[in-house]
Amino acid sequence: MQTPAPLLTVVCNVFDDAERLPRAVASALAGWTTSDIEVVVVDDGSDDDTGEVADRLAAADGRVRVIHLDRNDGTPGAARNRGLDAARGEWVAFVDSDDEYLPGALRRLVDRGREQGADVVAGAVARYNERTGQVTPLQATGYTRGAESTGGTDDAEGTGGVLGSLGPDSPLWDDTIAVAKAIRVDLVRRHRLRFPEGILYEDQPFTVALWLGARRVATLDEVVYHWFVNNVEGSESITARRHAIENFHDRLAANREIDALLEAHPDLRAPKLEKFLGHDLALYGKDLDTRDEEYRAAFVTAARGYLLGLPATAREGLPQPLRLLVRELVDGPPDSAVAASLFAYRRRHLERPLARRAGGWWWPYRPASEATADHDLTAFVAALHAGGRRLRTVTATAVRPVGSTLRLAGTVVDGDDSLGHFARVSALVRDRRSKATVGRASTRVRAHGRFEVGLDLPEPDTAPGSVTTWDVKVTFENVLGRRGAPSVAGPLPVEVAASVTPAEPVNGLLPYRTRNGNLSLRTVPAVPVAAPTAQPAAAGTTDAERESGSARPEGTRP
Repeated sequence: MQTPAPLLTVVCNVFDDAERLPRAVASALAGWTTSDIEVVVVDDGSDDDTGEVADRLAAADGRVRVIHLDRNDGTPGAARNRGLDAARGEWVAFVDSDDEYLPGALRRLVDRGREQGADVVAGAVARYNERTGQVTPLQATGYTRGAESTGGTDDAEGTGGVLGSLGPDSPLWDDTIAVAKAIRVDLVRRHRLRFPEGILYEDQPFTVALWLGARRVATLDEVVYHWFVNNVEGSESITARRHAIENFHDRLAANREIDALLEAHPDLRAPKLEKFLGHDLALYGKDLDTRDEEYRAAFVTAARGYLLGLPATAREGLPQPLRLLVRELVDGPPDSAVAASLFAYRRRHLERPLARRAGGWWWPYRPASEATADHDLTAFVAALHAGGRRLRTVTATAVRPVGSTLRLAGTVVDGDDSLGHFARVSALVRDRRSKATVGRASTRVRAHGRFEVGLDLPEPDTAPGSVTTWDVKVTFENVLGRRGAPSVAGPLPVEVAASVTPAEPVNGLLPYRTRNGNLSLRTVPAVPVAAPTAQPAAAGTTDAERESGSARPEGTRP
């Protein structure tokens, strides 16, 4: 005989993940002492013993049900849809088999949604780095910290905010992940919400449709979900494998699904394009210097095809350098399109100085006869200068430990002709957490921007479980020179040329290239540490979050 319908159904899709599945299921059940919850495990055609593990979980707890699918197509959409179809609860939530909810978080989400009469209630997500044990709140879900930061309205208890449906300026654009939410099943049924099948990033169109349909969205001011991230190459999740061009094709397919949803909402096309350019495209564009020619050509072709399919009016009013980027992707030569991507997404990365024409600054890959207003960067450079910043790209061309010293050779591209003839560069080794400088060396910038310097290596902490990271940065002196005041901005990162392989570990330290392409050092070996307890949400983005990119975003997960 079937038990009474529960209050909440949690859908857990799983494929070949027998080891971690029990943790995910247990995290969903935590905080529920009654039959008000059910967990529907959808075994997505696993090849290992995941199905048997799921069946044992169901046998041990009557609140767990299992659906076995015959085949796996490499994407989660079909499994999530089967779970949705089987949901008997008033509310539904999602958890991936390799992640977990914090204890009692789902109970608090549902209680909050019922108190507020909401269609959806959302909490914050934090990345948990499996290599280092570091927990980093996800910026995309920072809006859940309440009405003061989101423009919503305060509730009586002050535990979050309340938002309306998706609008042009809504913070909901940033949150296109299906997890960390409790959703009224009636909303899903009424709007016939489904995950696209056969593509990755299926979260994105599902969640945009969810935000369009929801009349009232409540937020819970706490981290409710830990997204486990493994940044070791070959062990990352399927959506983190952005080195495969097929991954980019799937992201474009997901965005086309969203564009179709917005055909009835023309006022939302421009903010959606800004989200695509500011997040989705950035995840691929920032790493183009590490990709081969075949990948770059396929990237430009795919991006061009997608952008040309959008209404031209959606591109109006874009800020620089996104306006330049779209122009070059739409009709520029491939090398210029790649360079514009790196300029937009890699801290204004330049491999050539900007062109100086008629007192203005122009994109150097286009001759004057081809230049348009989209290639005019004069106002953009002026804004940088007004903030004390300059256009300089520092790239390591050789990284070589010698004894207790790190020999660093590199080049400086003086993008806005601001260094002068007598500039000196100081290389710094800075502790990532404390920002303390533990090593410094200075030298003159020579012809063609070349420099070489020796840095004393820090003493690593050899305590078990200790993981320390240092970033290599540079500052400049004697740069009054020809144009204006010296830069007042902070130290710049040192990028690592794609052709450079950082050295082997020396004295317990490993030089490496971060996911943002910058030079850093860390202690080795990194010893795994225990999983963390609940952490409060925090606004902003840390160095570690920027370094990890959006490893498995929104289905990004962002």
